Amino acid sequence: MRLRCPVCHAEAALEAWAEDEAAREMMGLLSGLEATLGRALVAYLGLWRSPSRALAWERALRLAREVLALEPDAARLAAALSQTVEQLRGKREAGDGRALSSHGYLRRVLEGMPRAAQALAAAQPQTPEAASGRRPRATAPSATLDGLMALEDLKRRARGDDPGAAR
Repeated sequence: MRLRCPVCHAEAALEAWAEDEAAREMMGLLSGLEATLGRALVAYLGLWRSPSRALAWERALRLAREVLALEPDAARLAAALSQTVEQLRGKREAGDGRALSSHGYLRRVLEGMPRAAQALAAAQPQTPEAASGRRPRATAPSATLDGLMALEDLKRRARGDDPGAAR
């Protein structure tokens, strides 16, 4: 089976990639991630490739592992990766075509982002149970969904179109 890269249109046999241990490990790592995080990670890894060279599978795998070790919260990491990619692609379009050489920019973006628990607490309205001091009823919401909702609330507040902010 031959595959074509949607970016550079190079063709390679799937069997050839399956023979490369680092390529197999990288595909396994990506397949185990939530889709949002996987797409953001792949886009981020693309920033490490110089315009004239391909990124070796071994290096891509090492970089992916380093990135995943930076932040345990998948939603927060995905948001930081997306923000980093967006900002650096803007710089590339403006003429700065240098490849990344460290995770410093991503680290700074992560440092500037609130933790999901903090953002969620700030974004949630006070419930009657919390106001009275009673424990809220037990629920099992998705931590990822909660994190994404908190990030969306923060974006709305930053844009100034948060209806709860006018109170």
